[in-house]
Amino acid sequence: MTTLPARCALGVLLALSVAGGVRAQSISSQCDHSNFTDCLNGVSTSVTNGANLRINAETNADVARKRLKRDAGDEMQAAMGRPQSGLSSGDLLGGWSAWVNYRGSWYESDFVFNNESLAYDADTDRGTVGLDRLLYDDRFLVGLSLGYEDTDTDTFYNGGGQDSDGFTIAPYGAWLINDNFSIDVSGGYTPLEYDQERISPTDGTTTSSSFDADRWFFATNLNALAMVNNWVMSGRIGFLYTQEDQDAYVETGSALSAGSGTLRTVDDRDIDLTQLVLGGDVAYSFGALEPYALLIYRNDLSRDNGEDAGGLPGAFTSVQPDDDDEFEAGFGFRLFSSFGVTSSFEWSIIEGRDSFDGHNVSLTIRGEL
Repeated sequence: MTTLPARCALGVLLALSVAGGVRAQSISSQCDHSNFTDCLNGVSTSVTNGANLRINAETNADVARKRLKRDAGDEMQAAMGRPQSGLSSGDLLGGWSAWVNYRGSWYESDFVFNNESLAYDADTDRGTVGLDRLLYDDRFLVGLSLGYEDTDTDTFYNGGGQDSDGFTIAPYGAWLINDNFSIDVSGGYTPLEYDQERISPTDGTTTSSSFDADRWFFATNLNALAMVNNWVMSGRIGFLYTQEDQDAYVETGSALSAGSGTLRTVDDRDIDLTQLVLGGDVAYSFGALEPYALLIYRNDLSRDNGEDAGGLPGAFTSVQPDDDDEFEAGFGFRLFSSFGVTSSFEWSIIEGRDSFDGHNVSLTIRGEL
């Protein structure tokens, strides 16, 4: 007869054995160099296209609008109790202002199609500098920004990843209609370089590819601003169009992968996005400090993810969730100084899309010249 301690010990061993079996089964179903037959024979770009374009375009499109934030006249600044620099916008270099911004975006997808996971996660780091000037009684703003972006994506379904980087040049402008309304416009161009690698499902070796791309965007917003006591409220309705043209490429890899037809030839890929944007924020001024909360709604009026260029097994007729809208919510604060320097920090999350989540952080410092 088995004693109670022996039965307990046997139970523990059995539990560990079952757990180990489940864990081993879980690991064996993952795509890696040891389990290469579980890797999907598809390139990274086919799946990550749409989200990468959307995240980077949203960042670029906000340059002009965020430059206008809280650029109120002296009377409004004084009414809010903010520190005064002692300079009107026409002093020194005629209303010149310089700024620098860092923005980090982290996002992931756990989309499943044809019982296959197309999961990936990505992060984008972007640094931007800008120079602009107020003209004609401070009613018109013209400026130019230069940015650098680097996106690093891990694609779990093929055991690989994708890196892209490039510089963006973006002129922007705005018409400050009155103290309450303004219209801004911006546009830009980004030449990109892509590098990809993945695990071959034929022999577990590394398959790689590289190609170039060109991205354009145009954005405009109608903005409203109201101040009631120490409350500062703003809203906007906007439009964004962006397009990216990617060159054709051929993957390189082992002779066995080439002989089995695993290596892919991908045609030119054109992706684009047209988007409607509605949003606003509410702030409370403590003088030099102004915390705020924001809420933005985006709807994809049209979207082409470029699946017809190939890159995945023929059975895959969808590489992204069939959804078209999202909400971005967050908070931040602005700091005003008495020597002409303004800074702001912002954090936000993106929710509402199927199988997709993201969040952003942004830091901006601007100074009068």
